[in-house]
Amino acid sequence: MAHKKPGLFKRIVVLALFCLLILSFAAWGIQDIFLNLGNNQTVAKVGDIEIAQEEFASNFSRETNALSQQLGRALDAQEAQQLGLDNRVISRLVARALSQVQSDEMGLTVSREQQQKEIQKIDAFKNEAGLFDAARFQSTLYQAGLSETAFLADLSKDIQRQQINNAITGAIPVPQKMAERLYSYQTEKRIVDYIEIPYSRFSQLADPTDAELASYYEEEKQNYLAPEYKSVSYIFLDPSKAAQNVVLTDDQIQEEFLAQKDSLSLPDRRKLVQMLLSDETKAKEAYEKILNGADFNEIATEVTGSAGIDLGVMEQADLLPELQDSVFGMENAGVVAPVKSPLGWHIVSVLEISPAREALFEEVEEQIKKDAALRIATDEIISIANQLDDEIASGATLEESANKLGQEILSYDAIDAEGLDRSGLPQLGLAENVRFRDVIAQTESGSDSLLTELENGGYFLLKVNSITPPAPRPLAEVKSQLVTSWLENKRNEEAKAVAENLAEEAKNGSPLQAVTDEAAELIKFGVEMNRFSASIGEALAPALVRDIYKAEKGDVITGQADTGYLVVRLTEIEQPDLSAVAEEIESTKGSIENSYKNDIYAQYISALEKDFVVEINQNSINQVINPYSN
Repeated sequence: MAHKKPGLFKRIVVLALFCLLILSFAAWGIQDIFLNLGNNQTVAKVGDIEIAQEEFASNFSRETNALSQQLGRALDAQEAQQLGLDNRVISRLVARALSQVQSDEMGLTVSREQQQKEIQKIDAFKNEAGLFDAARFQSTLYQAGLSETAFLADLSKDIQRQQINNAITGAIPVPQKMAERLYSYQTEKRIVDYIEIPYSRFSQLADPTDAELASYYEEEKQNYLAPEYKSVSYIFLDPSKAAQNVVLTDDQIQEEFLAQKDSLSLPDRRKLVQMLLSDETKAKEAYEKILNGADFNEIATEVTGSAGIDLGVMEQADLLPELQDSVFGMENAGVVAPVKSPLGWHIVSVLEISPAREALFEEVEEQIKKDAALRIATDEIISIANQLDDEIASGATLEESANKLGQEILSYDAIDAEGLDRSGLPQLGLAENVRFRDVIAQTESGSDSLLTELENGGYFLLKVNSITPPAPRPLAEVKSQLVTSWLENKRNEEAKAVAENLAEEAKNGSPLQAVTDEAAELIKFGVEMNRFSASIGEALAPALVRDIYKAEKGDVITGQADTGYLVVRLTEIEQPDLSAVAEEIESTKGSIENSYKNDIYAQYISALEKDFVVEINQNSINQVINPYSN
């Protein structure tokens, strides 16, 4: 069984949690660098730096989760991609890598002392007194599944990038008046009184007559269109299917095993528990107590305040250089004498030793067969794909090419842009693949598509036989939807008419309570709101909020809310007392400054793009987002 080291996925999670040093800039301008680099584990390459799939996956997952929380519902990866989060994530990772390439070219280095200083600044590692806590440092890294070696390596890279960023985006002066005006704009409050005319008051409206419904259908039928459908024939070269027909000889299997043996073998590993102390004397005293029979965790709790940190099973390279020889030099389980590193004094207990072990053929035979068959099938598919491309280029039809190459022609009689049939049911098979549907959308009637590669190494070529254009659905098919829409519009019209009549009286000087005969609970007084609110009191009405901020004191306006029509009088406009909010204005200045820095950093990244080669592997990105696609 292959053994995987802790990777960039875990490192990026931790770096995001700790907000390490690097300025949080947004450089989303990388739109013209997407190339098809094949099918591997790298999503991008910037100079000599490769961005692995797992690093992209970590960042993409975090962005998706954050947006899901904002929306109040879980987004799947495909929805997130449609919203452009994949481009946003890869752009940020490329910007980060470009900055790293620049720092490497400049030969920037980071000392152990710099690392120690920066670690002690990170809030996640501080105790309640605001001081660096070695035990908390260990615990936090362990919970994130991150080794100290990996953490320090990433920290060094961030410090290097920060040195460049500080030079580029030094202090930027922001005029006091600008900050004050922006703060006033953001915090200005408006006080309103309002009446709500709820749509529910008109819930007893009668259904439309046949004539009314027919007339409404004529007005609205363009909103009830059946989508465009295409009739499609296609050839699908599927390596997964082809792999099922691959017969391997014993010699081929053995050759494949020997080629993969090193990667499948397990290195020397140790199960470790560690305590970390800042004082050498205390570390030696603790070690002596353990040698004399004291329990490791009890001593750790005594000197650090918490039990020893379980590091899990680690390889030699996972440890700090100072610890490697001591820990992996032990022939048997036991406790390593205190060792000093930039983080402090380590006492490591080796609980179990798992010697290096070569992979056994019997253990990996089935996986070897599967991988070899898929690789051979993929090579065969590529050969057939090239022949198919040549046939089409020479003028052969899809049918002629399929017959010559012994390939089956598949088809969909009617498929829309979402992969649905005329009944609205999902079409199965290749229609589930977004790229396949995109190619259908781009292909005209009677035309063949280009030969297109899929994420799994397969290929397809399609022909659009005919197109059924969008057309209004028959009235009978959408009658229930039309009735619902008609009633909703009618309720809106009735509520609006009442609201406008009341508003007219209020504009003539009458107070709101004098112009309405509605129930008292529908009248609200002294409702405070801000410019960025989407609600007026309990009524969701973003468009009306914008209108209120355009109004003058005393104005009466009407507008639609989510549950009814509103009549609103603006009674007060409250400007902030700038003399009492000096700290807030300084914070606003900081926000403006960061915005300027963002712009400068984006220009810097744009300049680096011209100096260093940037390549994006879209296939690899798609594998992360939809690993089970065809």
